[in-house]
Amino acid sequence: MPDPSDGLAPGDPQRMAARIIESVDVEPAPLRMVLGSQALDSTLKVLRKRVTDFESRRALARSTDFPPGQ
Repeated sequence: MPDPSDGLAPGDPQRMAARIIESVDVEPAPLRMVLGSQALDSTLKVLRKRVTDFESRRALARSTDFPPGQ
């Protein structure tokens, strides 16, 4: 079993391949797949930071809308 402290992800390539093949029969088909616990944790961390950054710029985003009534 790979040791993450050696820089190797704990994901099993054979299991990942099986999940990819199985996804063909899923309706609706997944648009994206994150495979492996390490990849999922990293992806969620990045996405949470992006959401926080986007939310902090809410006023900026809204400032580019047409004024009400136009």
